[in-house]
Amino acid sequence: MTCYDNFVGNSRGFTLIEIMVVMLIIAGVLAMGGTRIFNPNENRRSQVRKIAVQTRELRTAARLQNATFRLVFEMNEETGHRYWVESASGHTLQLSEDQEKELEKLTEIQREGVNKGRSNFTKDMKLGKEVELNGGLFFEGIEISGRSKPIGSGLAYVHFFPQGLSEEALIKIGDRKNQHWTISIHPLTGTAEILNGSLSFADLRGAR
Repeated sequence: MTCYDNFVGNSRGFTLIEIMVVMLIIAGVLAMGGTRIFNPNENRRSQVRKIAVQTRELRTAARLQNATFRLVFEMNEETGHRYWVESASGHTLQLSEDQEKELEKLTEIQREGVNKGRSNFTKDMKLGKEVELNGGLFFEGIEISGRSKPIGSGLAYVHFFPQGLSEEALIKIGDRKNQHWTISIHPLTGTAEILNGSLSFADLRGAR
């Protein structure tokens, strides 16, 4: 028998067992990849990380552009939970909680007089489009230092100023069941730390 005959005799093809082994390996690889791609937990963590990164970008943009930026959170059970960026030129003074309550008591004309001269915020599409939470995530509350209670519905704002400062805030995100995260924004450094669980200022200060 020639060398050619030996080559032909040994290359008759794969056996059924070999084909099954290869198929099992491919199925295993696809399953592992699919778990990473479609894992709802990873999708949720990715959304939380994106918000934390956004806060750091806004702090930097406020300093570079000498503008006041704010991250707007909308918590609406009918239209969904979403967030976007707004900006205003220069340093825009923010009303205290008591001032806002007094402002609500005024007529529309009186409110216009009070707000006259203050910079108006507009949506800033350069730093990202409006984003809606998905995958069963919701904003479970926004705590802002100096306010008497968390904001759990409607609109909430976290501001970033030209001096590199920001409002101290806790952004709580979760699925209202088992998964909860808190993004803690430091007012001096702009650090956005992601913490496990739904935490309050009292929780954080009590732990220090």
